[in-house]
Amino acid sequence: MVHATERKVVDVVLVGGGHAHVHVMRAFGMQPDPAVRLTLIARDLETPYSGMLPGHVAGLYDRDDIHIDLQQLARATNTRLIHAEAVGLDRAAKRVLLQGRAPIAYDVVSLDTGIVPPADAIPGAAEHALAVKPIGSFLARFDALRARCAAPDGPRRIAMIGGGAGGVELLLSVRTRLRDEARIAGLDPEAFAFTLVTGGSLLAGHNRAVRAAFGRVLGDAGVTVHDRRVASVHADRLTLDDGTAVPCDAALLVTGAAPPAWFRTTGLDLDTGGFIAVTPTLQSTNDADVFAVGDCASMTGSPREKAGVFAVRQGPPLARNLLARARGEDLSPYRPQASHLALISTGTRYAIASRGALKLESAWLWRLKDVIDQRFMAMYRDIQPMPMPPMPVDDDMRCGGCAAKVGPAPLANALERLSGAAPREDAAIIPVPSDRRSLVQTVDFFRDFIGDPFVFGQVAANHALNDVFAMGGTPHHALAIVTVPPGRASGTAETLFQVLAGAKSCFDTEGVQLAGGHSGEGAQLACGFSVTGFVEVDRALRKSGLQAGDALILTRPLGTGILFAADMRARARARWIEAALTEMCTSNRAAMQALLDHGATAATDVSGFGLIGHLAEMLSASGMAATLDAAAVPLYAGVSDLAAQGFASTLLPDNLANEGFVAGVLPDALKAILFDPQTAGGLLAGVPADRAESCVAALHAAGIVHAAIIGRAEAGMPRVRLALRQAQHEAV
Repeated sequence: MVHATERKVVDVVLVGGGHAHVHVMRAFGMQPDPAVRLTLIARDLETPYSGMLPGHVAGLYDRDDIHIDLQQLARATNTRLIHAEAVGLDRAAKRVLLQGRAPIAYDVVSLDTGIVPPADAIPGAAEHALAVKPIGSFLARFDALRARCAAPDGPRRIAMIGGGAGGVELLLSVRTRLRDEARIAGLDPEAFAFTLVTGGSLLAGHNRAVRAAFGRVLGDAGVTVHDRRVASVHADRLTLDDGTAVPCDAALLVTGAAPPAWFRTTGLDLDTGGFIAVTPTLQSTNDADVFAVGDCASMTGSPREKAGVFAVRQGPPLARNLLARARGEDLSPYRPQASHLALISTGTRYAIASRGALKLESAWLWRLKDVIDQRFMAMYRDIQPMPMPPMPVDDDMRCGGCAAKVGPAPLANALERLSGAAPREDAAIIPVPSDRRSLVQTVDFFRDFIGDPFVFGQVAANHALNDVFAMGGTPHHALAIVTVPPGRASGTAETLFQVLAGAKSCFDTEGVQLAGGHSGEGAQLACGFSVTGFVEVDRALRKSGLQAGDALILTRPLGTGILFAADMRARARARWIEAALTEMCTSNRAAMQALLDHGATAATDVSGFGLIGHLAEMLSASGMAATLDAAAVPLYAGVSDLAAQGFASTLLPDNLANEGFVAGVLPDALKAILFDPQTAGGLLAGVPADRAESCVAALHAAGIVHAAIIGRAEAGMPRVRLALRQAQHEAV
């Protein structure tokens, strides 16, 4: 065999979806290097743009207007997306530690995690104040505050702690929103009182003319300003450092900033505030493979305020230096400018400009700010998927057959890391129970469609278990079959470990033993499992048991094929994909138990053939017809819109071979939905009509909230008659 010179694929991992990191994703996507793999680890899949936050709070922008959808951006830029929360760095092993799942390996890592409210900086603030950072959690809590303020007896005295540009701008925006919504609700907007506590000079760091202008704006708005520090926060008041009590029903906090607590465990150099100390190249001062930017970092020699503008400007130099580090090239220093133009809104479509001694104000400045902000957001929205050159491989020619297996060490090491022992025999010996039960065996295998190997392993494991659950059985053990793309040994081993770790997290929850497996090389990551289980002979469910009059119950929404077809084209929203994956990583065990408890007569899991395909199997096996209520079929969020736009799985044409089972002509969008192939789908069961409602209630009580009666079985030739009423119900 002829070997080529090895081209090492370097893993660059971004931790946090901040302003600088979204630019890195776009830059790497526009000029891809096949020898560099980019991964984003993000706790939240929609990242808010801080520059448009006040406009959203004031009601000038919708929620989607101010968020960058990281799912869509990752798909478009060929970035691997890991939806998880980072909790540490193992720098010796070069891994990012994650909450509740296996760590992610890196060669080069960059941190853009943002900041958190400082713990106990102001007594009572954690319990009684609404912190603005992180913005994601602030928005949910602000919406809750708005709802409370809309009540006749809701909060009326609103205070802002922090008199910098952020606090002033945000308080004026809050004032605009609450007063506008009060008018709409028929309440008195004049009943609201607003207070600003600065703890120092108003808008310190800005020139005298800007401070005077905002003093005028605040005065005109009836905002009371206290030039004192807050000593403590209470449920009904603020206590200032001179003992003054300021009545307050709700307090917002923009002062102070703290880094994530786990920074202290990394061994990285930190500044006096606990932020990661970085050099002008944006690298840690004591680890050249660790970069940090944005609010969580502090540049030695040239510190800057925690402002989004600096994070945005760090994006281009960070992208250049990450790529240079990955390639072993020289890095370039980043020299932040000493000052910047600040366009500060007044809670309306009016802004005041500040830079050095400059001060301007007008409505056209707000329009300028809007243009700048919209232009920034447009760079990361609705972008077309970018081409990715093929990944380099280590050899000019690779063998097939058993010679295409992944070497024995990666599989053994992965299983040993997961269970503490590597398999030594040719096959697993599993004790067989001696009671009267039948053996149930099934196998499933499919290619990766997510990009996150851990979650892919979870989904593949749940999908494989479904066939056992659909028989009313209990899974006992599983054997893995994994195909991993060729590459350097360490990368292959890490991918294999992630897939099996995800699968094992599922199997452990279900009490299923992952007994071993087989691995090989292939063009694309793929995974499957052979699952063995047991079923009580007199409780086994088959497709052939449907009775006339049975209610048809579906336990999970439809639409995974459509969703992920759109996701491949970067057109599915992150929250749609997240909701679907949450369901797909959830066991069907509780659903099957509820169905059994209510006398289910027949069942199957809805998978590759789609709802109609699997229903057709049940009808043919049972010699039954069925009426299906299309409006009652639950769908994943976004599926109706995507189907109407023409998105469909590539398997749809094959599934339409069962179209003859449906009486009448279906609209194209509905056809795409009902024949859509499902991955880790729900269960479809027949339940006696007099027990169907209580069965659905039990399913809902078990957390299977989308379960629904979607039709009934009837005597007749195996056909499906559709009752068409209105659009299907989408899950939210």
